[in-house]
Amino acid sequence: RYLEHMAGIKKVFLVCDPGMVEFGYADRVTAVLNKRTDPVDIDIFSEVEPNPSTDTVYKGVARMKAFKPDTIIALGGGSAMDAAKGMWLFYEHPEASFLGAKQKFLDIRKRTYKVPVSDKVTYIGIPTTSGTGSEVTPYAVITDSKTHVKYPITDYAMQPDIAIVDPQFVETVPKRTTAWTGLDVITHATEAYVSTMASDFTRGWSIQALQLAFKYLKASYDGDKMAREKMHNASTLAGMAFANAFLGINHSIAHKLGGEFNLPHGLAIAITYPQVVRYNAEIPTKLAMWPKYNHNTALADYANIARALGLPGKNDEELKESLVQAYIDLAHSMDVTLSLKANRVEKKHFDATVDELAELAYEDQCTTANPREPLISELKAIIEREWDGQGTEK
Repeated sequence: RYLEHMAGIKKVFLVCDPGMVEFGYADRVTAVLNKRTDPVDIDIFSEVEPNPSTDTVYKGVARMKAFKPDTIIALGGGSAMDAAKGMWLFYEHPEASFLGAKQKFLDIRKRTYKVPVSDKVTYIGIPTTSGTGSEVTPYAVITDSKTHVKYPITDYAMQPDIAIVDPQFVETVPKRTTAWTGLDVITHATEAYVSTMASDFTRGWSIQALQLAFKYLKASYDGDKMAREKMHNASTLAGMAFANAFLGINHSIAHKLGGEFNLPHGLAIAITYPQVVRYNAEIPTKLAMWPKYNHNTALADYANIARALGLPGKNDEELKESLVQAYIDLAHSMDVTLSLKANRVEKKHFDATVDELAELAYEDQCTTANPREPLISELKAIIEREWDGQGTEK
């Protein structure tokens, strides 16, 4: 209904994947737009693929140049919303550099390359999965078409103007997608909670998202409509948390695994989660660099999450392990296997790329807010444990 009455909409560029058109989701949006008293021109770009590439972004930019929209609506999961963010940036600022935008930084407010603000076109995000939170975050994960490496472009210039979080769009999401995206919600909230940039504000959002997700994800997977609404809310809450506190090496590693082995993002995230929580909770080789983070609190933070979830444990170590086991049990209850081997990654391919993947994960933007500053050798060890999912099977 908001789209029916929102001011300033005359030309809408709707970005989505082919499924949004095939299954009628795009029609739902255009039907509301067509109810407006003032006529609206609509151009639908439905060529977004999983793990959107720079080629797709620039193809969309070319369409936008011809159409000249005043509003861009991203309809879909993270892929559609991230691709639309890239189109939004490079349409308004053709001089902007992808090479510059993907550069790693320590403080988002003091980065070397300033991503220009897009203020001529209004960005509206409408999520159709309960996972990425991209409708409220300054992230756009784009894959370089030449190198096939995924980069999380991060800047508040990429923050959407409006988010429409409507549970009707997730009522019929397939079970497998519900599982993967829901486990991603838990990971977003967990990483934001233990981040070196976490605050009282972000931790509140994180805990609320975690309580909702652990309570409702399995029921959402089983098709309960109320549970799906709760998971949709949890996704946006977690997005608000990591939009301000950022993420960690769970995402750094998963970005690279997904790009190299063509794994769905949520699956790569889930495989990585147990290994990273256990790694972060150890006494660090190097302390994270953020000035406010003057001693490692990761183990205590994980224990606090476990307490908030009502999990058992006599001390912080036991509580942390209860959190990991609760995640593993939840994943298994939805038929998600937590190893690369079980998800058809070939050993030869894995062995040939693991060293490079560790280096790329270290260079990933998400690594800077991780509570434990990793060595490349430690990242490699984490990835190697993911091959057969060490410690995730009973």
